[in-house]
Amino acid sequence: MDKQLSDIATAPLTASALPPPARLTAELGAQLQETILEIAARTELARYRWLDRGVAPAGYIKGMAMAFAKAYLNWSKGDTIAVTMAAAAHGNDDNDALDWYDEQFAALGMQNDKDGADTLRHLYVLLTGLGMRESSGRYCEGRDRSARNMAADTAEAGLFQSSYNLIGHSALMRQLFASYANSTELLSVFREGVHCKPDELENHGTEKAGLAFQQLSKSCPAFAVELAALGLRLRRRLWGPINRRTVELRAECDSMLLQVQHAVKQSMQ
Repeated sequence: MDKQLSDIATAPLTASALPPPARLTAELGAQLQETILEIAARTELARYRWLDRGVAPAGYIKGMAMAFAKAYLNWSKGDTIAVTMAAAAHGNDDNDALDWYDEQFAALGMQNDKDGADTLRHLYVLLTGLGMRESSGRYCEGRDRSARNMAADTAEAGLFQSSYNLIGHSALMRQLFASYANSTELLSVFREGVHCKPDELENHGTEKAGLAFQQLSKSCPAFAVELAALGLRLRRRLWGPINRRTVELRAECDSMLLQVQHAVKQSMQ
């Protein structure tokens, strides 16, 4: 991940410093969760061999399906963060990964020129590929040992190798971080097929907010997914694989997420 940032947030996060709540906490019912997990287990994507990465851990595909279901449900209820993720791409390829990947999406017949569920789903297609590129779908992935990013705000952590300085001065990202404090949401799903190594669980640096970010990124996959989804729309330059366009877009992923979308929509009727 490119660490050339000018707006690193150094102030500790506190609830009083945040704007009024903009994030919903949609709950997926037990029957719906079972349906989503079954969809993910059956999909061709569960057996696909990703370029230079191989087959994803079973929990990764299931976890991404669950995370998208939550984002879609939140979007349907007007959640500010989900609505931001689902906003139409408007040619801002300096910051927006959907614009940056416009030709690749177009080649697969995926249009992102309208606000709504299709754009949100396509974002999660890109996000799924990014997670495989950055961590091979391992929720507990630690920092890149070949890099020198060892400060608390630059040490990478989790599925998408994000670091605390991704948040910068973004009110939405800061709010997201605070809202997931002490959560382990979706950990039980993402851990299937993954064995964490002791050095991966180490956190680096001394600054408290950065250390808390690393810990949360590895213990709460739901947070890692949602933050990266928002980050791809607002600050895509922070991911090297995105900048180099080496992240795979898979039609099988869109097909799976569309099935999930239909299941969630049906559950709301």
